Amino acid sequence: MRIVFVTACILLAAVSYVPAVMAGTTQENQVRADKYYKQGNFNKAYKYYLKSAKKGDHYSQDRISSMYANGEGQSPDLTQAYAWSVLAAESGEENMMNSSEALLQRINDPARAQDSAEKLKEKYGKDVLEEKAETLARREKQRDSGSCTGTHLACRNH
Repeated sequence: MRIVFVTACILLAAVSYVPAVMAGTTQENQVRADKYYKQGNFNKAYKYYLKSAKKGDHYSQDRISSMYANGEGQSPDLTQAYAWSVLAAESGEENMMNSSEALLQRINDPARAQDSAEKLKEKYGKDVLEEKAETLARREKQRDSGSCTGTHLACRNH
């Protein structure tokens, strides 16, 4: 019984640790990006927003979308603006959903823009990132419980 309790505690710690580390990094990137954006250093702001956006941060995805739409730190690109806005809209926030719809109305080739959005969702969409986090948590559980023995490759196949 004690082994089960200890294993459960380790699993809980592992599952809690990964999002906390990612959240800290995301929050730090947001603070840096916001600082650079306010200073007008759009290239650096874009770099830090992008790091967080790729980790599923909807605020940063929305900022990347806005920067593409306004040509801040990147050449103006409404297709990329729309694609990132679709990811941001996965948050369910009404203003982000409205922004996405408004961008699509401004685009000359909506089919191409929707295709770009789907490709981006396949890399950084909410469902994909949640699946990656679950896989990572499973691996941590296997490693901590000892159910994954031998080479590190054995853990990767579970």
